[in-house]
Amino acid sequence: MSTISDFIVQGGQAITAGQVDVFRNHLAAYKLKAETLESAGQPLLRRQSQFLLRFIEDVLDEVYVPQDFPALPESIFAVRYLVKGVDIIPDTTAGGYSDDAAVLNEVLTGHETEFRKYCGQNKIAFDSLSPKA
Repeated sequence: MSTISDFIVQGGQAITAGQVDVFRNHLAAYKLKAETLESAGQPLLRRQSQFLLRFIEDVLDEVYVPQDFPALPESIFAVRYLVKGVDIIPDTTAGGYSDDAAVLNEVLTGHETEFRKYCGQNKIAFDSLSPKA
């Protein structure tokens, strides 16, 4: 049986250059979705999605060059998973963002060293993105 980590790795590996271009073209819409995200059961979801979007944008704009290359496609995969209409758990149900939160949390913990480095360079408190905080 596959784990959430395997799901994310496979999703990240499936991101093509063309999909990255489409993502970049829709970046403003993704940012709006992140800014307006309301999920009482997942209070970190908005902050985490905004962080990943900032990271993605900085990498795509070559403002930041990651050492952990899979962090980019897996971050894109996570944000796309968050904003897509069909999830494992529908967003409109109680606890509907639990799967989205699990995906974002797994990406953040799976690439923690990279994200901590990015946060250090941008004066962001990485620990404020963690459910452990």
